[in-house]
Amino acid sequence: MRTSRSLHSALIAVTALAAVGLSAAGALAAPAATDARTAAAATAHGHHQRTYVKTVKLRDGSTVKVYKLGKRGAQADIWAKGRKAGTLTAKGRNADADHNGLHIRLSPNGTVTSWADRAEPKPKPKPVTRVLVRIDTLEDGSAAKVYRLGASHFQADIHGSAKIGTLDADGRAAYGQNNGLHIALQPDGSLTSWNEDAGSPAPEAPDTPTGDTGQVGTPAS
Repeated sequence: MRTSRSLHSALIAVTALAAVGLSAAGALAAPAATDARTAAAATAHGHHQRTYVKTVKLRDGSTVKVYKLGKRGAQADIWAKGRKAGTLTAKGRNADADHNGLHIRLSPNGTVTSWADRAEPKPKPKPVTRVLVRIDTLEDGSAAKVYRLGASHFQADIHGSAKIGTLDADGRAAYGQNNGLHIALQPDGSLTSWNEDAGSPAPEAPDTPTGDTGQVGTPAS
């Protein structure tokens, strides 16, 4: 009978120890699970990791590398000539940038659009009408056709056997030269021409003495 009571007591003791051991193990395991949940929450609400999505080529030849940033955000690194020029971050709304006249927009879903500033149109030059005023004969017999293009603007086409060239006097005089003939066209349309002077004749060479010695001899008597 004593043996049965002793065995029964031993079983109760073992069961109690097992229960205590399980409780202690549960108490030790609880903080670890709590730490894991805390870390997950910190990741969700802290800095999001970037996930590469795509590369987009912009209108000026530069590129944008697009990354997903969390559930509702995106980032884009702008690269130009092998260097990183900047980063756009779109979280909840669009992000815009201006890079040397190129506009870049990143939406939170990762869509990238770009457009360039429109260059101001250059004014088209007004057509110029030449009106023949007269034909002048120049000093060497060639001709000059004088045209009026506007106020204080005249042109003269110089013709010999063929057209030689054009003088353009737009607000100031224009000068030309052809084979010694000089021509001047003024902004009022007046034209003058002149030939270069032939120059003075070269002086005659002195008489060369005769005789082998180079001396002048006395006349014979």
